[in-house]
Amino acid sequence: MTEDVTATGAGRWDQLNKCPECGGDMERAAQVGEQLGLYYRCSEHGRFRYSWDHDTLEPVPEPNS
Repeated sequence: MTEDVTATGAGRWDQLNKCPECGGDMERAAQVGEQLGLYYRCSEHGRFRYSWDHDTLEPVPEPNS
């Protein structure tokens, strides 16, 4: 007996592309320098990082220019 990982994984991936605040589409931010992790940006609510520990998106401050 095997579980269909494709269906559950696809739904989870879609959640990462949605802002946890407003549900709007977010874009995946390119990794720069020594930045590690998955970062996303909502045009209205700013940057979020995927937390492997909590399995959720967490708000993060904007990087210093």
